[in-house]
Amino acid sequence: MQVTPEFVRSSTWEKVLNFIATSDEATPYLLIDTDVVREKASVIGKGIRNCRVYYAVKANPHIEIAGLLDSPGMNYEIASEGELKILSALSVKPERIISSNPVKSPAFIRYAVDYGVDYFAFDSVAEVDKLAAYAPGCNLYVRLTVPNEGSEWPLSKKFGIEPDTAVDLLLYARERGLNPVGITFHVGSQCTNIYSWSTALDKVSTVWSSAGSAGISLK
Repeated sequence: MQVTPEFVRSSTWEKVLNFIATSDEATPYLLIDTDVVREKASVIGKGIRNCRVYYAVKANPHIEIAGLLDSPGMNYEIASEGELKILSALSVKPERIISSNPVKSPAFIRYAVDYGVDYFAFDSVAEVDKLAAYAPGCNLYVRLTVPNEGSEWPLSKKFGIEPDTAVDLLLYARERGLNPVGITFHVGSQCTNIYSWSTALDKVSTVWSSAGSAGISLK
């Protein structure tokens, strides 16, 4: 008697069993239910006004998954040259791509700029200087550090800066000829703690207001 695992829907489990019964693929292998991918992608962003959804290619960089999500309502976020090559192979237009990795190599920045990518994250003076050198005039957004309690994979100690230094960094970016347009944060992967989300949004609001008072109009 076959028992469906609690974390897998019965329709997906049936596909798994059918694949195992008919396939001669050597194990181990990873099976992905593309119907579930489409379903999950379709609900992301619903209920949020004026929202554009960006799929982080690092989450699953398989070209078939990236291609599956290639629709008018979906855009892409990249963190490496390899991820951009996947999107290039799919002929994804550069205006649908952003890079939210706050620490990038000069080679990656050059490759992204040559492709037409024009939106980059940053969280340090060094990164501003790097972008000014290799992506002059680009649009950029500052990454804040926020609480990651309740996350499966915390990232707060790895990237981001506090609100009290974020505005100074945005001003410095403008002085270097770059175009500050926004703010980003990461509460960690699979965060289920609503406090982490609300605190992060409070920090964003603080920086947004302070930036406006300093003459920076964020989008």
